[in-house]
Order: sequence, then structure tokens, then C-alpha cells
Amino acid sequence: MPSSPSLTPLTQDQDDDDGDLSVPSSQSPLSWDHLRRQARQVENEIELKLASLSKLGASVASSRSPGSPDSVPLNNLGKPSQELEIEELLKKLHTVITSMSEVLDRPSATPTNPSMTHMLERHKDIMFDYNKEFRRVKANIKAARDKANLMDQVQDEIRTYNTTNGDGSDYYLSERNRIEGTHRMTDMILEQAYATRQDISRQGRVLQNVNSRVAGVIGRIPGINNLISRINTRRKRDTLIMAGVISTCIILILLYWLHT
Repeated sequence: MPSSPSLTPLTQDQDDDDGDLSVPSSQSPLSWDHLRRQARQVENEIELKLASLSKLGASVASSRSPGSPDSVPLNNLGKPSQELEIEELLKKLHTVITSMSEVLDRPSATPTNPSMTHMLERHKDIMFDYNKEFRRVKANIKAARDKANLMDQVQDEIRTYNTTNGDGSDYYLSERNRIEGTHRMTDMILEQAYATRQDISRQGRVLQNVNSRVAGVIGRIPGINNLISRINTRRKRDTLIMAGVISTCIILILLYWLHT
């Protein structure tokens, strides 16, 4: 699975990534460099496992066709161990990012570097993208599993119908199973719709946070409002001057054309 830019872990300052990446004990103070290296390591592990899980889902979706010799068995659809590993890694990444936030909020003799705040926000964005991608892959695998189950049920119903020569009770039973399969597919679609609504709500909250941060920066920097108002005033003045020049040229062209 080719990695999108938003899902690519931070790779700058890789020379600083060497060293012990074990989780520090509760007795020792948390180090920013240690947490940064640990976050990058966890992001790399999530990237690899997501790629593996996505390839599995793609192979399942392309191979579950009637009579396909490369069909993936149903017990391999969406390996629970891989999903559990990714969930544990996402929880670990969330814990590391929370510790990084605590390090920035902790009183220290060394002032907080703006690049550290930017790096923390970048890690949060990467974690959000990983969660979104993980939900999408899980939904795809679940859809492939439901489709495969429905196909197997239909084939079983056809074999049962052919065996019983169209017995009425077996026919109604097969119809009931088909309706139940349709209900399961409807539940899966509704779950995907709820997940999409949650993603849209999360993006709206992110945009609100960005607007509040921009407003906070404008309020903290003295004179920026006056500078912005001057820029806007000069832009309006230039627009009016340009409109006047263009209007004058058009009038002169019309007068010249009428006299000739």
C-alpha cells in the first residue's frame, strides 16, 4: 500500500533516533527526545501493519469470486490478531503523545521551542490519519467477509433447493436466510455511515481549533491587526485606481471609435 503524505511518519533528525526506546518507568522523568523517538518507532510499526492489513483486504476483495482458485478462506478474513495489534499500537501512540503534551505543559527552565509544538501537532495529525485509515480497512474487510458469507449462503441455498427438488419449506427457509443476509448488509452500511459522520464531526472540530489558534496568534502579536487593515486598505485603493484607469481607457476607445 503506497503511503500517503499524511500517513508517512516523521523522518527528520533520524540520527537522533538511535538509543533505548523502552517505555520509561514511572520513577524517571519523561524526556522529550525519548518520547519523540518512541512516537516515531510506534508510527513506523503502525504503518507496516496497516499496509499488511490493507493488502489482505485487497486480496480478499479481488479473490472472493465464484470458482476462483485463489479464494481466501473465510477464517482468514480480517485476522483478529493483526487488528488487535494495531489497536494496541494506536493506544500506545496516544499514550506517548499525551506524555509529550505533558512535557510541554510542565514548568521548565528551558522555554518551549515552537518547533516542538509543531512536531506535537504533526504527531496528533498522523495518529488521527492512522485511526481513520484503520477504520476504513476494517470496514472493507468486514464488507468482504459479509459478501463472502452471503455468497456461501446463496450457494448452500441453491444446493439445498436442487437436492430437495424445490420443497416448499426449504424454499421459504432459504428465503428467510437471504433476508437475514440482506439485514446484515444493511447494518454494515449503517455502521459505515456512522463512522463517516464521526470523521466529518472530527474534521469540523479540527477546523474550529485551527481558527481559534489563528485568532489567538493574531491577538498575541501586537500591531498585526493594524498591519492587516493597512494591507486591506491599500488593496482596495489599488483596486479602485485600476477600475478607474480601465474605465477611462474604455471611454476613450469608445469616443475614438464614434468619431472615426
